[in-house]
Amino acid sequence: MIISTAYGKIEGMKQGNCIVFKGVPYAKPPVGALRFHKPLRPDPWEGVYRADHYRCKSMQGKNPRDTFYKKEFYSNPAFEVPMSEDCLYLNIWVPCPGEEPADATCPGGEPGGGKLPVAVYVHGGAFLGGAGSNLPFVCDGLVSAGVIVVTINYRLGALGFLCHPLLAVEGENGAGGNYGLWDQIAAIEWVRENIGAFGGDAANLTVFGQSAGAMSLQALAVSPRTKGLFQRMILQSGGGYRNPLGQQREIETASGFAEDLLAELGIRDGEWKQSEAARRKALAALYETPEEEMMQAAEAALIQAFAQKKGMPYVPVIDGELLPAACDRLIEAGAFHPISYLLSANGDDITTEQEKEHTPETNPLHQANLAYAQIVNQNPDARAYACYFDRKLPGDESGAFHSAELWYVFGSLRYCWRPMEEADYDLSRRMIAYWSNFMKTGDPNGEGAKEWRVCTAKDPYYMTLR
Repeated sequence: MIISTAYGKIEGMKQGNCIVFKGVPYAKPPVGALRFHKPLRPDPWEGVYRADHYRCKSMQGKNPRDTFYKKEFYSNPAFEVPMSEDCLYLNIWVPCPGEEPADATCPGGEPGGGKLPVAVYVHGGAFLGGAGSNLPFVCDGLVSAGVIVVTINYRLGALGFLCHPLLAVEGENGAGGNYGLWDQIAAIEWVRENIGAFGGDAANLTVFGQSAGAMSLQALAVSPRTKGLFQRMILQSGGGYRNPLGQQREIETASGFAEDLLAELGIRDGEWKQSEAARRKALAALYETPEEEMMQAAEAALIQAFAQKKGMPYVPVIDGELLPAACDRLIEAGAFHPISYLLSANGDDITTEQEKEHTPETNPLHQANLAYAQIVNQNPDARAYACYFDRKLPGDESGAFHSAELWYVFGSLRYCWRPMEEADYDLSRRMIAYWSNFMKTGDPNGEGAKEWRVCTAKDPYYMTLR
């Protein structure tokens, strides 16, 4: 299949019941003078771009060799890709033409005159790792429900979230930062501009993400910059009101982390302030240090930040441009976009305490979701649904761990090492139906499924999935 986009022709490849377009550039490579710069529209190309393999993932630390997630997500070399600063690519999964959606009871695309609803996924990874090509994100199960799914890369770590007065650009905020969030916006804008050529409805667009992806989207949900950019949002283990994971930093605090990185690059104790020559030297260190050396310096600064218990060094910044205030303050002011939301948390999620019994009442992420849903549902133009994923996955004692639901949402259970049971496949089918119904209409309910009510202060309902 060859598609004509605004930038040139793209050729996809058939994979199962999908046509997949892998490694499509949605912005110029953020290299050289563009390293600490908002993403720019990609250059057009001549001929046909062969979108037949995943492109490089963002610069990040080495794969978690000795951690729980190595076996979970990094055990299949077929899904490994190199790292590079040239990383701003997305992958488009489209149902094969003429194939009937698995859930024919909820046909999508009515607003677009037969075009399919579109969902853009933002991966997690603590703003330090991950890629749109990671193992769980084989999208054919979700696509089979009649949805076009797009997975994206965005800049991570220091290259994605460094904030410092040296990075100020005239006419914008005073310290840069949030490049990873601007990347996400650029990817969504590319999808809106081009997805019609793939059979998608740009006016029926859902953004969904997990962990840091959900934290990113929660920031976009309250940003004036993203008004009208999407119609629905799914936040998995990372959104909500008073979410313990949802950190945003003031420019002054974020700049302190940047000073740690500058010190690793040989610019110590604010010496860049001493003269114009010192300033130029510091800028050269930031923009001209080769990517491998930059990553080594960023890793050293990261280790120092964790040793000093400073918290995650690279998170969204309250920059006065993309984020005018902290997410919770904006939520309290009713500044969230009045759209449809679906919020989920897992029974043994990342913020649950080991010594306590894991219940919905003791789960901080779940409680944050309920609080946000109840606030959203006070707005007559918005609605929000909440759920609690509590399937204890087979194979070990990890339970319903952080990110466990991803296999079920995408329908990629066959790629997981765990000895999945028929109950797991049944649960995945139910979740795909709920998620895809929501992506199509803003309502997860469908014929034959258990009713899923909105979550309000009077009726704090949430769906339990297990």
